[in-house]
Order: sequence, then structure tokens, then C-alpha cells
Amino acid sequence: MDFADSDTDLAFRREVGGWLDGALADVPDQEELTQDEREHWSRVWQDRLCAGNWAGLSWPVAHGGRGMDALAQAVFNEEAAVRGAPYPLNGVGMMLAGPTIIAHGTDAQQARHLPGILRGDEYWCQGFSEPGSGSDLASLTTAATRVDGGWRINGAKIWTSNAHNASRCLLLARTDPAAPKHQGITYFLAPMDGFTVRSLVMINGDTEFNEMFLDDVFVADDDVLGGVGNGWTVALTTLAFERGSMALNLWVWARQAVDRLIDVAVERGVADDSAFVDAVGALQCDAEAVRIGSMRMLGESRAGGVPGPETSALKSLWARVVQNANRLAVQLDEAGGVLVDGAGAAARMRRYLRARAHTIEGGTEEVQKSILAERVLRLPRSR
Repeated sequence: MDFADSDTDLAFRREVGGWLDGALADVPDQEELTQDEREHWSRVWQDRLCAGNWAGLSWPVAHGGRGMDALAQAVFNEEAAVRGAPYPLNGVGMMLAGPTIIAHGTDAQQARHLPGILRGDEYWCQGFSEPGSGSDLASLTTAATRVDGGWRINGAKIWTSNAHNASRCLLLARTDPAAPKHQGITYFLAPMDGFTVRSLVMINGDTEFNEMFLDDVFVADDDVLGGVGNGWTVALTTLAFERGSMALNLWVWARQAVDRLIDVAVERGVADDSAFVDAVGALQCDAEAVRIGSMRMLGESRAGGVPGPETSALKSLWARVVQNANRLAVQLDEAGGVLVDGAGAAARMRRYLRARAHTIEGGTEEVQKSILAERVLRLPRSR
């Protein structure tokens, strides 16, 4: 496989880099900010992406996008991540809601929602996971009952990013409890009116996730996406877009974690310690493996293929690199039995605590290993 950029890709990468360097000139280091400050800059960054026509790179021109392929979006994400750009506040809208509506929406739904996403007027969240249905998403129990003109929905969702800012939700609910679990689900483009949103406090003190409660929330028939009972198929489309949009980000985040670890070692005067060099060498190799795996996945997608179980191996390896790099950084701060004070040490502790979630969110480590065991090694199902 050729890992080098084509001439066209290289020219686009330079175009992206030039714009990013200017657009990020006044943006502070996100690692040193509070959550409220990070959220402020995420909103500012979202506005700049929309104003600069970078919000819908892979959307068709007919829907207001630039008609580029998924690799172009991945390259943009990679260059933004390398420069420490804020995560756009409407990432769910740009990366998931818009493409899913383009793939499955009616003309009326596309006209109603796509312009608002590109302008930054309509913010979205993703209402998939439930208190009892995370990794086994098809077991969801949020119920939608047909009423005149639409549906009454009751249930709860959890681990919903950006729900406190969203005006719309990509919502899965069960519309036919008698059908097999994958067949009785419907996908809704639900307005957030009537949702009760509560923040979840994480171990590092942040509240980026939410739980949502739906009590007789009305959603109109016009907001059913892909047809009643076809929600599982539409949801798989959303999840595929989610994997693709993150492809090149993962290796950047892994490498950044390793680079920060090296900076701490230099600061502490242990960069030449043989045990440390061995540990960092192993982490660098794993980070490079994440990069190569990401490029392979993008290449397969570009050739018309569908990413398979290798995405589970990629996610698992990335999580391990980031967790171990952050753990070692904190251990260096604690060298000699004294925890180092200061903003840098506090940021490292916050990253270490946040990294614990990487083997839970987006499919737990146990689920990733089960996928590899069943689909690659052909072992019997574990559940």
C-alpha cells in the first residue's frame, strides 16, 4: 500500500494547513482551559468552519457541500488535530447527522435540516445508548407509540455528548416491541423540546456527557428518517460515518499523548533513562501502527470497501497507547514520592483520568475483543 499523498491530496493538505494556521492564530491551547472555556472556543471554531466553507467537505455540492471524498475530510481532521484545534461544537451535525440525512432523508428533510447544519444554526446530539443498552444497542427499550400525526416517546438515553447545546437529536426508539430486536427500531430526527437533560459529572470533573429523559415527548411523522422499522439500517449508516470521521484523528491523538510524555521526561531529566526509552519506543511503535491502520481503513473505504473488524483492533490499540502514555506522564510527576504541583501537572492528571473512558466509550474493550474473536478468529460467540 502507498502511504504517500497523491499530488492532489498533497495540494489539498497544504491548502488546509494554510487556512488552519490563520484561523487558529488567536485560539489558546485547549489543554490549559476549563471545560466552559473549551466549549466557548468549540463554538467559535464551529462558526469559523461554517464561515470558511469547511463544514461540509464531503457533502454533495447539491446539498451545499464541496463534493470531496471521505479522505479529504479525514485529512482536514488530521491537520486540525495536529495543530490542536478545538473540536467543533456541532461535530455530530456535520459528521453524522448531515451525511445520514443525505443518505436516507427525503427531499423535504434534506431541505429542512442541511442548510441549518452548514450555517451552524442547528446543533445536534446522538441519542443511541441507554442505561441498559450501550454496547448491545439493539436491546434498547425507549418506546415510541403511534398517535395522531406522529409518535409519543418515553424512555431514557445516556452518555449523550453535547445534549445541553443541541436543538435536535438523532434518536433511536422501539416502535414495534413484538418484532425481532433489530427490526422493531425507528430512527427519528427529534426536536429537543420536552427532553429533560442532566449533566453527568466524570471522574476528572468535566460534564461533557449527559443523560436524557423523554416523558411523552411528541415527534412528528415528518421526523421519521428512513421509514418506520428501518432504524437499525439507518443507525449502521451513522456508525459508519462515525468511524470514518475519526480515522486519522486517532493516530494524531495517540502521537500527541506520546509527545507530551516525552516533554515531561525531558522536564524531569529522565529522557535518557533506559527503562523510559524502552517504554516510549513501544508506545511510538503502537502509535505508528494506529496511523498505518487508519490509512489502510481509509484506503479501503476510498476503493468502495466497507471497514470490517479491523476497526475494533484500531480502536483498542489507540485506547491502550493513550492510556499508557498518560499513566506514565503522571508517574513521572509522582517520581520521588511527591506529586508535582502546577497547571501542567493538573492538566496531565485530568488527561489521565479522562483516558480511562477510552476503553468504555465507543464500544467497551470487552466488546472490541469479542468482535475480533468472533469475526477474525472465528471463535464461538461469547454471549
